[in-house]
Amino acid sequence: MSVIDLERALKGQRSPEIMRIRTQMGPWGITTSPDGRWVVAANRESPQGACEGNTISIIDVDLARVGAANAEVARVRVGTDDPNGQTRPFIPSFTPNRREIIVPNFRSDNVSIVDLKRAVNGDRNPEIARIPLTRPDGREARPKGSAVTSDGHYAVISGGARVTAVPFTPSGTVWIIDLRKREVVATVTGVGNDPYGLALAEANH
Repeated sequence: MSVIDLERALKGQRSPEIMRIRTQMGPWGITTSPDGRWVVAANRESPQGACEGNTISIIDVDLARVGAANAEVARVRVGTDDPNGQTRPFIPSFTPNRREIIVPNFRSDNVSIVDLKRAVNGDRNPEIARIPLTRPDGREARPKGSAVTSDGHYAVISGGARVTAVPFTPSGTVWIIDLRKREVVATVTGVGNDPYGLALAEANH
């Protein structure tokens, strides 16, 4: 992961990159905590071979801005108990209170909930929940995107395997997870083909 100084970049400096943080492999999805203190990157897959990751990297922004070698303060395995298991984590999200990190795991067809405090304090088991996802048609869930409602009650996950067959049948699926119950409470099907990112729009009443 590259850490870039925005002010230096805006001033036209050719080398505004502060440091590079080595992660498990190919970081892909990335998110920032609501208070800007933490960055989480999902280590999806190697760009050099057929190997997928199974961790997220938690970065301390204050350490990263000064180029500290220990800026990656935690690396958490998600979606599997097997150190060699390949879960291919995708796009993580923070809950609004920054206490938990939601991680869709493409290959293992589940969603991990990681306790931030436990992770940064070195707890060996900061993954506090693992929620399996299924599709009504029995095909793989293949979750990718995530978002959390502003009250922290629900996580919304997008996914569904890519469809190339003709005639085309929409494979996209959206799951709604009750974060208090730690379970899927609704599933929406037919949402396009191979959806990735998503966003929530909440009405003001």
